[in-house]
Amino acid sequence: MKKTQTKQISAGLAAATCALLGNSAQAAPAADDGWKFDSAVLYYSEQDRVTAVEPVIQGQRTFKDDSELKLKLTVDSLTGASHNGAITSDKPQTFTSPSGNETYTTNPGEVPLDDSFHDTRTAANVQYTRPINRLWRWTAGLNFSNEYDFTSLGLNAGVMRDFNDKNSTLTFALSHEADTIDPVGGVPVGLSIQSDQQKTDGSEDRSVDDVLVGLTQVINRRWIMQLNYNLSVTDGYNTDPYKVVTVVDANGDPLEAEALGGTNIGPGDGQVFELRPDSRTKHALYWENRYHFSRDVLAVGYRFMTDDWGINSHTLDVKYRIPFGQTWYVQPHVRWYQQSEADFYRESITQAELATTKEVSADYRLGKLTDMTYGVKLAKQWQSGQELSFRVESFQQSGDSDAADLDAVIAQVGYTFYW
Repeated sequence: MKKTQTKQISAGLAAATCALLGNSAQAAPAADDGWKFDSAVLYYSEQDRVTAVEPVIQGQRTFKDDSELKLKLTVDSLTGASHNGAITSDKPQTFTSPSGNETYTTNPGEVPLDDSFHDTRTAANVQYTRPINRLWRWTAGLNFSNEYDFTSLGLNAGVMRDFNDKNSTLTFALSHEADTIDPVGGVPVGLSIQSDQQKTDGSEDRSVDDVLVGLTQVINRRWIMQLNYNLSVTDGYNTDPYKVVTVVDANGDPLEAEALGGTNIGPGDGQVFELRPDSRTKHALYWENRYHFSRDVLAVGYRFMTDDWGINSHTLDVKYRIPFGQTWYVQPHVRWYQQSEADFYRESITQAELATTKEVSADYRLGKLTDMTYGVKLAKQWQSGQELSFRVESFQQSGDSDAADLDAVIAQVGYTFYW
């Protein structure tokens, strides 16, 4: 069964895809040098859960007038089992499939997983940048993404201004994204009993508007710094239509749907569909420093995010590039991520709480999380600008719930060439 918003299935996949085209340390092609292509294939596998394969290719060309065109194509293929939001219980639990046509049961002590998860996403991006004069540039782009139950169309535009002998660059950019969510089986009524399958036909919409203000500063001949502020405002359908919340008794055991006035489909079937706020405002601050030693390069990035859902997050990312021989380099990588839980996050709720709750979600991605990623990249470069790279990483996540604890392996092969 298909799932909405494939790109958000886990923090691990998000972290992996952020670094998918990891060859950006190489210079952009000079004017009329033809096309530069960055290509890669990513493999991501969570233990006993989701497996993803993601090929991506990006073409970049700089023309005689110093304008630049970037084209990018990404394909995601995902299969496996996805947590449905319910608690881990010492009693069996029964759930309906996303379509509502079938039921499945989890055994006592098992994390409730929907093993019908599979999806394919295709995404395309176009970005064009052109000088206005010696100090000003403008940029504009389009992006499109499509899944079985999710379609997104976005556009962006921005301006860049160089000053201080081009050692400083100010950036201002805007973007708008229009999403359409068309869940399998219909759109569930939030907080309704899952076994009753109260759903509406049609699709739901969401808009995402972003503002970016950034400064890039050359500190000296070895050190460059970047500082960005991002404001993101989301309006519309933010709920995951495939996630449920378990309603429990005083002992913390799942109730039966009949006790809630719902339809009986099996033991432990007392779950309701989640419901999230229809708006979200996020503020993010990102600071990156790159320092070039005599040969080595150190990159350290830090990101802080806060939103009106009550989530605060911190991300620290460190890469250290070490050349060896004449054409090889190795790059260790460490990434740490931590977030607080959303105000409406609950692992489960009681029947009394359900009667007064306006919004609730048991999605562990909205709970307290700590992630660690360790890895290394090995690459071979040629004078022609070609590069062949291999990257292997280990991802570990922990949180308040059993569902949040997972391990994953990330592997990537990348190839850069000119044509």
